[in-house]
Amino acid sequence: MISFNNSDILRAVTFENMLIAMEAAILANETQQTRTPPRTHINVEKNTLLMMPCFGKKYFSVKLVSVFPDNASKNIPIIFGTVMLNDRNTGQPLAMLDGKTITALRTGAIGGLSVKYLSPVSLENIGIIGTGIQGLYQTLFACHVRKYVKNIYLFNRSAGKLEWFAKQFKLYFPHIQLHFVDSSATVLENAQLIITATTAANPLLPDSTELLKGKHFLAVGSYKPDMRELPDALFSLTQQVYVDTFHAIEESGDLAIPIEKGLLKTEQISTLAHHIEQQILPSDEQQTTLFKSVGLAVFDLFAAALIYEKALEQGIGQQIVL
Repeated sequence: MISFNNSDILRAVTFENMLIAMEAAILANETQQTRTPPRTHINVEKNTLLMMPCFGKKYFSVKLVSVFPDNASKNIPIIFGTVMLNDRNTGQPLAMLDGKTITALRTGAIGGLSVKYLSPVSLENIGIIGTGIQGLYQTLFACHVRKYVKNIYLFNRSAGKLEWFAKQFKLYFPHIQLHFVDSSATVLENAQLIITATTAANPLLPDSTELLKGKHFLAVGSYKPDMRELPDALFSLTQQVYVDTFHAIEESGDLAIPIEKGLLKTEQISTLAHHIEQQILPSDEQQTTLFKSVGLAVFDLFAAALIYEKALEQGIGQQIVL
């Protein structure tokens, strides 16, 4: 078995590799080419353990993820995780991979696909609320997909997180200007694409149709029914809401609560897979669009398989004897 840490994974794959793999994963899930049992949530007070298995044609994987929101105040990551990749036919363990990095990459790539298929090609200004590792990779993939981005507007309550984000982001896109702002309203006033990547229990954005209209929203933070990043007013502006999986309807308060309030109907929700299958690309018309991602184990499986195969080609990773 081979172990892959953060550095190994980032050396093994590219943004483009991961986008292609996640597009394949979305389509495989839509056409039921994989078997993905429901994820297991174990909640202990405000902390969560997630177990996410998936079986494909060649491999199967299991990801264990811990989410401890209070870690932010301790200056350690909120999310830790491990992905195990096994041979589908024999069960033999093949690889153990850093789950935090896989989660960041695959979630960033899924978000990048939503930007590719739903946001204007001429996109120049991006707004980020939540500048942890998820916010970083969402932004990196968005900038990879949209080549005309000039400005990033950042809002986070922690100044340290802003500085960390800026340092990491500039390694990839030194020419794009970063602007630290003091409110989510300022983010809305300046950006065409709004990315939310927090563990907030209540909406982070102003409940104002004037500020919300004509933008693409990419929400990745809420993964439980009592967590919510998006305000009520947004759902009066969107005729169609896109998701990575229909499990988002039950798992995320960003959808469950508006449905309960009668602000959103389930028939207004569809998967991004339809756009991908039909290769429906966005126009530059000013529309209000929303993509909500909660993640799915099939994304971890395809990401882990990609990393494993690319790393083997390059001789990356450390052998483990069990």
